[in-house]
Amino acid sequence: MYANESDVKNTIQEFIILCDYIETEKPFSTQKGDLGTKACYAVNQLLVNGKKDSKSTDRLYHYPSVSLWFAIAREAGFIAEFDAKRSKTFYNVTDKYEYFKNMDIFSQYLLLFQIWYCFVDIEVHYAERGMRMITSMLLDSVFSDLCKNGSDVWIMRDKNQTRGFGENMIPHLFEYSYKVTHDLMNFGLLTFEESGEKARYFNHPTLSKIKPTPFGLLIMQACETRKYSEYNVCAGLIDFFEEDIEEIVEEEKEPFLIAFLDIFPNNSINISNINKLVYEYQPEDGADDMRIFEFKVSLGKKCYRVIQCLPHHTFDDLHNEIQEAFNFDNDHLYSFYLNGELYSPYAVHSPYAQLHPSSAKTLLSGTRLRDKQRILYHFDYGDDWMFDIVVGVTEPESEKLQFKKPKTIESVGEAPEQYARYRYGSED
Repeated sequence: MYANESDVKNTIQEFIILCDYIETEKPFSTQKGDLGTKACYAVNQLLVNGKKDSKSTDRLYHYPSVSLWFAIAREAGFIAEFDAKRSKTFYNVTDKYEYFKNMDIFSQYLLLFQIWYCFVDIEVHYAERGMRMITSMLLDSVFSDLCKNGSDVWIMRDKNQTRGFGENMIPHLFEYSYKVTHDLMNFGLLTFEESGEKARYFNHPTLSKIKPTPFGLLIMQACETRKYSEYNVCAGLIDFFEEDIEEIVEEEKEPFLIAFLDIFPNNSINISNINKLVYEYQPEDGADDMRIFEFKVSLGKKCYRVIQCLPHHTFDDLHNEIQEAFNFDNDHLYSFYLNGELYSPYAVHSPYAQLHPSSAKTLLSGTRLRDKQRILYHFDYGDDWMFDIVVGVTEPESEKLQFKKPKTIESVGEAPEQYARYRYGSED
């Protein structure tokens, strides 16, 4: 059995609605980098699977569908923040979105699913603490259980089995994991009916019954060989203490997309085009990585440095150049949060922080750095210096550039004094 266009059409249409709205309206971003309430409400009104009882004052996390498509669009690099007047920023689409729209619909679907499954930080997407661990435990088990159930029989809610975690995780979908269930519905993997009741302690609906779709069963069966807990970069990353680091062996995973190819019509999936958008750079075997990274490292709007690096540099090399560029003393621990979210597990850390992975062992080429990606550089866990980093990725017009260490190529604004508040006798 192959998937047909009707299985994926709604997913693609809903996603394009959000991106087209952003391209047309260019909405301002909030201080947190979310869509504002006006934009969220407007997009929700356009969606088939939008929130039914929405209010114009609802924030992004109140809208399951809007927040899903926004998280994927941002993580894929199809939308990005651009500077506006008066220190504001707005969202607009990038060139990558136009490339996406010209792809075959099945390749479009698999790309969106891969971004959600492998790269979206669920805890940020759902705006709920603990969701990384819960979703990691939930999805792998639920997919297995739903495959056993099949697509012919509705699974009915049993109010006595909706608490906690057990051998059968399906009951958890009915009450506490509504947003997860809603995401699966948006990808055409299952259908459900709401019960008309609200979940205890949560202001979202509970469900009366759920049922996988025939297409959903095919995707879930493939996911059994691509465990969410192993392939999602946030769900699979845990902080390890120093005594455990030597025991960590980074096993090379099977390519994610291969498991799904038999679901779709022959030759309908263009893996090369998908990888070009997901990873932005895929050099041929044996070819040199020609990229040049330019990191705009900012402390506020009026103070920033642009630092140029090459793929063979490490994050520790970048850290050292930032310290020198801002005249800091390089005397504390630090972390780079690669999705811009403080304390996200998708991070690299100071080699002295007793956390994994180490910045001294992580090459820039070894992570999924994309043009206009935002990174949070947290220096000094006590004084909490937060540097905003925007990634720029280019390639030389002629021969490959070579320089030993990162270099600062632009400096704007006077850097703040690292220990000014102590020198002047105040720690407030």
